[in-house]
Amino acid sequence: MWSKSELETLLSEAGLSQWAARLAALARPTIILAPGPIEEAGNAPLGASRLGGKPDLPPELDWPLRPPFKPRREIGGSMPGHVVLGPRHWLHRLFRTRRWKSAAESWENARRAERDVRKRAWPMSFVAQIDFAELHAVHPLEGFPATGRLLLFCDPFDWPWGKRDDQARARALFTDAPLESLKRRGSPPEFDEPDARILMPRGYVFKPRILRPTAWLLPPPQGSRQLLALKAEEPDTWEYEGEAFSAYDEFWRRLHARHPDIFGEHGDMILRVGGIADSIQEPVEEEAARAADGAPELADSWQLVLQIDSDIEAGMEWGDLGRLYLCARRHDLIAGRFDQCWLIMQCY
Repeated sequence: MWSKSELETLLSEAGLSQWAARLAALARPTIILAPGPIEEAGNAPLGASRLGGKPDLPPELDWPLRPPFKPRREIGGSMPGHVVLGPRHWLHRLFRTRRWKSAAESWENARRAERDVRKRAWPMSFVAQIDFAELHAVHPLEGFPATGRLLLFCDPFDWPWGKRDDQARARALFTDAPLESLKRRGSPPEFDEPDARILMPRGYVFKPRILRPTAWLLPPPQGSRQLLALKAEEPDTWEYEGEAFSAYDEFWRRLHARHPDIFGEHGDMILRVGGIADSIQEPVEEEAARAADGAPELADSWQLVLQIDSDIEAGMEWGDLGRLYLCARRHDLIAGRFDQCWLIMQCY
């Protein structure tokens, strides 16, 4: 991890000499979790930081369930034939072809499966586990525990966008149980039911990846509150394709290209603990403060805990190649109250 002075030099060399000192001052330490190949994760060490697969849980922790619910908008209407059968779908419908009947039957089965699953308590998919001792050994993060494990579960079909009602579709569990008490937990039987296979053809169990923590000191990403405040001082310079905007964008492009195993080749696989969120839409910390406290001006009291990117190879996609952001109020994080975390999903 480079120092603030080294980061300031790199920013200056990128053409941001006027802004380098302030951008470096706004930089925050973070742990970027480099994803390993799926092929090597089959024998992942018990309790290690990992994406997907089967969680390592002590016996006293149950697999989290989301409660039954009635969606705000029932999915209904006729089958979208133009999507299923192409632009000549009306001919299939007119002549009631075998292809039309098969597509219509599949559509009705999918609607029925949605209704049946939503009206039941349903197990959430295991997303990731984070070993804080692993992270602490690489670099301590202020406010984060030095030991224990965080496990994140989420509904991969009915996504938790971030509203209060959505929080029942995600669960963050923290355990400081000793390693010898952990057991790799098999997935719930519901995941093998016919309705589950209809709703999630890729399955409710994500393919695993070992996550290797790496320490970084990174300036505020594009779309962050900190950078937006800086841009407001000279909007013409920071406007899209303006001088400062272009130089800063190129700084990030080169960083991602030099470390594709850490960030993804185009910054499209960023798994991180702490630091400032890589927001896709509005700043994540501000969205959390608005949704949880009704006061976006309290964004400074919120901290990104865990950021999970979409991973198509692992069968994990959040909206349109989006991200999950687990956030916490800073005082809850310090007190270890991970049950008070707030999950937000953003996508493109």
